[in-house]
Amino acid sequence: MGALQDGLEALDLAYRKANHWQLLGASVALLVIYNIVLVIYRLYFHPLAKFPGPKLVAASTWYETFVDLFRHDFPERLARMHEQYGPIVRVSPKEIHISDANFVTTVFATAAKHRTDIIPPKGLGMDDSIGSTPGHDIHAVRRKPLDKYLSRQNVVRLQSIIHEEIRALERKMLEAQSTGVPVRLDCAFTAFTGDIVGHIACGESPQLLEGKDFTPEWYTMIRGAAKIIPLLRHFPQVGLITQCVPAWLVQAIIPNTTGFRILQLLGEQRVNRIRQEIEKEKKGHVESEENGSMFHHLLRSDIPESEKNPARLAAEAVSFLGAGTYPTAATLILTAYYILAKPEIEERLRQELKGVMANFDDEVPNWVDVEQVEYLGACIKEGLRILRLFRRKGRISIDKDLQYKQWTIPKNTPVSMSPFSMHIDPEVFPDPFVFNPDRWLGKNYDARMDRNLNPFLQGSRICIGMQGTLFSVAWAQMYLILATLFRPNKKYRLRIDGCCDESDVFPVIDNEFGVAKYDSRGLVAMVRDA
Repeated sequence: MGALQDGLEALDLAYRKANHWQLLGASVALLVIYNIVLVIYRLYFHPLAKFPGPKLVAASTWYETFVDLFRHDFPERLARMHEQYGPIVRVSPKEIHISDANFVTTVFATAAKHRTDIIPPKGLGMDDSIGSTPGHDIHAVRRKPLDKYLSRQNVVRLQSIIHEEIRALERKMLEAQSTGVPVRLDCAFTAFTGDIVGHIACGESPQLLEGKDFTPEWYTMIRGAAKIIPLLRHFPQVGLITQCVPAWLVQAIIPNTTGFRILQLLGEQRVNRIRQEIEKEKKGHVESEENGSMFHHLLRSDIPESEKNPARLAAEAVSFLGAGTYPTAATLILTAYYILAKPEIEERLRQELKGVMANFDDEVPNWVDVEQVEYLGACIKEGLRILRLFRRKGRISIDKDLQYKQWTIPKNTPVSMSPFSMHIDPEVFPDPFVFNPDRWLGKNYDARMDRNLNPFLQGSRICIGMQGTLFSVAWAQMYLILATLFRPNKKYRLRIDGCCDESDVFPVIDNEFGVAKYDSRGLVAMVRDA
């Protein structure tokens, strides 16, 4: 003990005698030397050093950080990298990016093909959610009960909830027709999807659609959340700090926070209430309901109790909120705009919907009937194709190397692909930035188009809101909303003349999701007499 004390006293004495400026200079010198050595290692000795790509992005992540925070156009820069270096590029010190649709089933493989992990996002308040679970095995455990709940069969049963919201949307359109006040369809679509995800997740709707002007605060909050994602992506500590701030303080700093109602609804308090209901069921105090909410279903499942703790389920709620709200609403916004902006598309869609929507006043049609309207499906596919839903997503093959042509990618290497780059491939989609539903129909159809259309990814990590290819809550909403707004036998017509233009909806800013310019007017329409 005496020797230790003598040693500490000696260190203290040396520190007191030292020149602090010399210590600072030595620290800076060590830091510079460390980074020089690190860059040399990454460029010449790293396992990925042999792969093509710009030396700047191979040496450091700071280039991408700068672009994401100040330029918002990294996907375009990545496309230019592929033009220069070919289909495989080292896009960061540790990551390989591939631009080849034929390789998507290898990167985003099913569990039967090979096991994959993800690079979990940090700082977004959903570290323990299914979408952020890095480990293959624990991901499978967490996802299994939701696969059954969000199956096509259960979505068909859940569509009565969507029908209720459809009726509410129709009432709001008729009110706008009578008052002559412009409507923000972007706010309407975001409120609609927020109500649906709240109802499905927790069994309660936050009534966003019924709010004044479709509760624009909710839309603003969603847009604001998307805007901050680049900062959180590169500096997750910021997100972790904000998670420690009390909700009342966040609300005080952000004045218009009606949208926080749904966050509270999907937070720990609501999860705890559902947990209490399940406990009463187990004790026989109340009868079990066969068709409860997603969290009722999750808490009734046989997953380990450790996976049912309130904090993890609250993270799941945030994840489901994001996956269930914004992508669906954004697709509706873009698709509806192009239908309204191109009279020939709107007129053909009205004619195609004539049969299935003939009895709408008496009964909202089933989703399975509406999805038989091929032209409507083609419109939705075009919206999904043009919309930038994900900048790029990666997987890590944990049990074997991947072989791409002459390149052997070591296992445990993040390998990413960009859905958007596949969506605008001119060899598969001529005039890729033109909204053209006809390309999906008849003799125009090219089987490669469905191969390239990958907005929600493939494999065992596919988005929980996108089961299979066409079977999901999101698809049901998109089909039924667009069929309602563009059916021929209604009393009103939507018009966007002078209210907005393509620049107000077209995604030009890359956050995590592509968004329109920040000063966008939104998707604004007048509700005219038919």
